[in-house]
Amino acid sequence: MQPRRALRNIGADGALGRDKQGGWFMSLRNIAVAIPARNEQERIRRCLERLHRLAPDSRVGRISLVLLANNCDDETAALAKSWARASGASLDCMEVELAPDCANAGWARRLALDAAADSLSDPSDALLCTDADTLVEPDWLSRTLDHLDLGYDAVAGYARLCPKELRRLPAAHRARLSRIRRYELAFDYLRGHWTHEEPWPRHFYEGGASIALTLESYRAIGGAPTPPVGEDKALFAALRAAGKRVRHPRDVKVYTSCRLDGRAPGGAADTLARWGLQDEDEGLWGLRRLAAMFDDESGSAPLSLAQLETETIFARRLVEILRRADRRLRAPDQPARRQTSSR
Repeated sequence: MQPRRALRNIGADGALGRDKQGGWFMSLRNIAVAIPARNEQERIRRCLERLHRLAPDSRVGRISLVLLANNCDDETAALAKSWARASGASLDCMEVELAPDCANAGWARRLALDAAADSLSDPSDALLCTDADTLVEPDWLSRTLDHLDLGYDAVAGYARLCPKELRRLPAAHRARLSRIRRYELAFDYLRGHWTHEEPWPRHFYEGGASIALTLESYRAIGGAPTPPVGEDKALFAALRAAGKRVRHPRDVKVYTSCRLDGRAPGGAADTLARWGLQDEDEGLWGLRRLAAMFDDESGSAPLSLAQLETETIFARRLVEILRRADRRLRAPDQPARRQTSSR
């Protein structure tokens, strides 16, 4: 039986609707999760198992998983189907062979999202997407719905590197990633306070490891863009161009692989590998200088590992100044209160 439907009255709970007689009732969202995969036989079961074991949520009607195994020459699809039979999960596993000019991350994600969207019907239903090398947190769906229920049209989740895999990297590589992360955390804090686009805490990551949007929003942009690289960022850019509200919360978390031999050329794995091998004086791909926040042309110059420490120290000093200022603004005016009470 399908859950009873109504136009949603978005509010703090986000789950109430009104029927034609004016009465209130619970309106449930159906959920579809798209997973594009290529040669992921070593990881696909863990990915699907995490999705199958998401924390129950009373706002959810039906959850469907849609796996698009594209251009695979391993057992990804067979293992996924075997897992579905054993677990009883609702999994639609499609095997496709994309033409050479379409065999890229952009078209794989587009086709997976299209297939998942076709399993939904209500405009408020939620369309989610993750990667086959990613493990979602148990509250991934619930936290996502919290933000959709507040009126956001899309949610860009927060991806971290899988700690277990991170420990397997060479010590020098891990040290570089740690240096980069310290800078990124300070940069995000400063950028968040400078832009005021969303409530803090927030992040600025927009990746395929954690995407969520309403069915209405997906239809409004005509489906996902299909550039061969950067299709995830292009999707969120299309949403903003259509006037949709995108949230970047830190409480919607996933853990993604830190492998160095990725499936998508120019993707995250290539970036991680490059960061570990490049020279100290070479510009770091994807990192911007602090000046970039102020539209300063000097901010577009590459930031190298050799310059990273100085930039990080400066950024963290600015963060501390802002935090002290915030504490002073929040602190009560104790001397004034004592003076007032003595009169």
